[in-house]
Amino acid sequence: MLRSIGASLFLFLCVGVSQADATLPPARQIADEVDSGIHPGFESFIMQVDGRVVGRSVASTLSRRPPDLRSATKSITALLIGIAIDKGAIPSVQAKVMELLPNHRTAFEQDPRKAAMTLEDLLTMRSGLDCNDWDPKSAGHEDRMYRQRDWVAFWSEQRMRAEPGKEFSYCTGNVVALGEILASAVHISADAFALKYLFIPIEARRAEWQYWDNKRGVDTGGHLRLEPDDLLKIGDLMLTRGTYKGNRIVSEAWIDAMTQEHTTIPNMSQRYGYLWWLDHTKDAKLPQTRLWWAQGNGGSVLMIMPELKAVMVTTGTRFNRADMLEPMFWLRDRLLPAMHPAR
Repeated sequence: MLRSIGASLFLFLCVGVSQADATLPPARQIADEVDSGIHPGFESFIMQVDGRVVGRSVASTLSRRPPDLRSATKSITALLIGIAIDKGAIPSVQAKVMELLPNHRTAFEQDPRKAAMTLEDLLTMRSGLDCNDWDPKSAGHEDRMYRQRDWVAFWSEQRMRAEPGKEFSYCTGNVVALGEILASAVHISADAFALKYLFIPIEARRAEWQYWDNKRGVDTGGHLRLEPDDLLKIGDLMLTRGTYKGNRIVSEAWIDAMTQEHTTIPNMSQRYGYLWWLDHTKDAKLPQTRLWWAQGNGGSVLMIMPELKAVMVTTGTRFNRADMLEPMFWLRDRLLPAMHPAR
């Protein structure tokens, strides 16, 4: 699934664009289209530029239950880890995973390579474990993990395929382990920590997590349900480098670290920070900006364009379908050209 995302994003960044619609601002037009059902499977679309919402459509059904963000959850987990580091609960990204997961220490002591694994290796998808969600045959694949009672035990017991910190391998288990690390470090559950230090401070209305092992563990790797307007607030937090309405939530240093290139991805032009996808516009006809985004199966996207002070949010239910990427083409063909019309 994510390989197809990478290919399509390459087109998004590099292919020429058409002129924007001259009679209706494209963000408002896309919102009207989503409202009218022209894009079935998309529940929400919000576009904000320079603090002003220029297009918004949120399905009434989401008032009953927020959308499932799937793997876009991972990027929010990265924020939580940064908050814990800021508070001194976790020493640094160079801390050894073995020390941060004392209940699973035995699994790490058995292999010197596993014992060398750091927190940063998990944040950059370079744990070295035989865990690759892009390969259905991978021993540590997320679908196999979900069938276990103790997800972190399953993850920690996978054999090492490479030295930690060397190779990118997209592994949801890495991020589930980060949730366990967070809970151990702060002495409360990951969802309680998120509520107190992230969601309440940004005035989020609702946040629903999925759990494992009879709610002993929180699924910090996916399936967080958050209202689209609250996902937009996460985008604001990123744009302001860690503040919300003037209140400091996470340090500027952590925002910078998350959005710095740490990992190259085989056969893809995109890069990876700390659980955030990274790129920049390359076509000279488009406004030049860095791109930071969170992505989830089905059409959940939180796209941040810092040089344009812009955020785009979409959520959808086009799970495991190539056309869940449709919002990327709205951005390429309609939204960005309107912000800087092609010459």
